[in-house]
Formats: sequence, structure tokens, C-alpha cells
Amino acid sequence: MPVHREGILLALIAAALWGLTPVATKGALDGFTPQFLSFIRLAAAALLFRVMGGRDVRFFVNDRWIWLAGAGLGADFLLYNYGVQRTAANVAGLVINIELLTTIAFAVWILGERLNLRRVMGGLITVAGVLTVSLDDLSVADVTRQDRVLGNVLVMLAGISWSLFAVAQRRADVDDGLFHRLTPIFSIAALITAPAMLQKSAWTTHFSASSVGMFIVLTVFGTGIVYWVYGRAQQLADVSLLSIVLCTIPIFAVAFAYVFLHEPVTPQLILGGTVILAGILLIATERPRPSLSNAECPMSNQLDQTTKLPSQAGQ
Repeated sequence: MPVHREGILLALIAAALWGLTPVATKGALDGFTPQFLSFIRLAAAALLFRVMGGRDVRFFVNDRWIWLAGAGLGADFLLYNYGVQRTAANVAGLVINIELLTTIAFAVWILGERLNLRRVMGGLITVAGVLTVSLDDLSVADVTRQDRVLGNVLVMLAGISWSLFAVAQRRADVDDGLFHRLTPIFSIAALITAPAMLQKSAWTTHFSASSVGMFIVLTVFGTGIVYWVYGRAQQLADVSLLSIVLCTIPIFAVAFAYVFLHEPVTPQLILGGTVILAGILLIATERPRPSLSNAECPMSNQLDQTTKLPSQAGQ
């Protein structure tokens, strides 16, 4: 699949929407619990994709990669919410960036994508920018504090789980359309998070116009629309390339926090944003090339033969 500038543009739009997510989440958590937000976001997105896709779209399909993608997405939502509860938000924003490395690793291993010198250099520059942004007003002690170790580990596991979702989604053998792919993935993810709703504390609510409004924004824009945009971007560009482009999320997060929460923008944040954009520009100007087919990727074929996940009938 050729690298498309349209795919990069869509990835930037997805990054902007995900940059809005922390602001919306902060407002929604004033009225709803993390467990409630996770399950409802996933279930509502599954229902939305089902309606948009039409009658022939199913909530569950018998495809091992769809199940793996759904499990990864559901685990990401749960691990991240529980992890953030046990660490600081700015520390979580730093350690979650492990997903850049794990997404690239999974894409090379499972999809057979190759990294050229331009992508490696662009990735390194982008990572430097991300660290510059993430380390603003953050010390080593903030990351290594004993009471935050578990939370940091959970957030990193969430990043790895999301990487698995991103790569497995591309690997799924569903050719009918994007909604046919997203609907079962989000249905399975909702199924994964459903047990958390058995806790009485999950149903604790404090309704207000602001929290309900942010809940709607989070569910519609921060879940349904953004994952559709990202899924479309996957059809146009390599997963490893998209993972680098998504490093612009901190830039948008800072911008939205400044506009809606009146949080300050420091010179370090501006410098980090500039470096990130430089890395994105470097990889965005590379020439398109065809990716490897399944026949050229022995690991993909091996995984197809050995990976077994429960079918729809087994649930």
C-alpha cells in the first residue's frame, strides 16, 4: 500500500481529535466514572458504526485478527483509566509514548513494513520533540516515585495494547468496508470492558450540563469519529508511518488545554512542537512505495496459521 499524503492528513486530523480527548475526559470525569466512560464510549461507537454501515454489518465476526484488535482496544481503555488513577496526568502523557515504538515494532514484525533512513530519522526527531513537550515541568523524581510505579506500568501496557489493536486491525481479513471492520472490533472491546461495570462504584454519577456536554464530545468526536478517521488513514498509509504522525497529539493537547482550560504555553512546549513538526515534515515528503504483500511476509503467514482466537459461536 503506497504512502499517501491524504493518509498523513487524516492522521493529523485524528491527532487533533485525540488531542481534544484529555480536555473532554477531564470535563466528563466530573460527572461520570472511568469505568462508565470506557464502556459507554466503546458500546456507543460500536452501535454508531453498525448504523452507519447498514444491515449487513455484524457486531461480531469470525476473524482472529478482529478479535485480537478488539481485545487490544478494550485492554487499552481499561489499563489506561486504571493507570491514570495511580499516577499523575503529565507522567502518563510521557510514558504512554511507548506506543510509538511498539506500534512500529509490531508493524515490522506482523505486517512486514520496512523502515528506511528517512523514516528512522523522522521518527528520532519526532521522539525528541515529544520528550521536549512531555518533560516540560516534569522531573525524573516525578516519573520514578514509588507510589506511581504501578500506574506507570499500567499506562505503558495500555500503550502496548493500543499498538496491538492498530496492527491487528490492518491485518484483519475484512474487505467489505471500514464499518464492517470497526463495528466488531468495538463490540469486542466493549465486551472486554463490560465486567468493570459490575462494580457499584462504576455507576456513580454527578450530572451537570458541563459534564454531560463533555461526555457527548468525548463519545462522538473522541471515540466514534476519530477511530473512523484513523481507520481510513490506515487504508492509505503504513501503520508505522501513522504512529509517527500521531506524535503530534501532544501539540494539539497543549493547544486545546490553552484554549479551553487556560493552561500556560511555555517556550519549551513551543520548541518541542516545532521539533515534532520538523520530524513529521521529513517523513511526509518521502516518495510513495508499495508495502510487502502477505506472500513476502513470512511472519504474517506464520501468525495466520498459528494464532487462534475464539469465534463468534464460542462466546
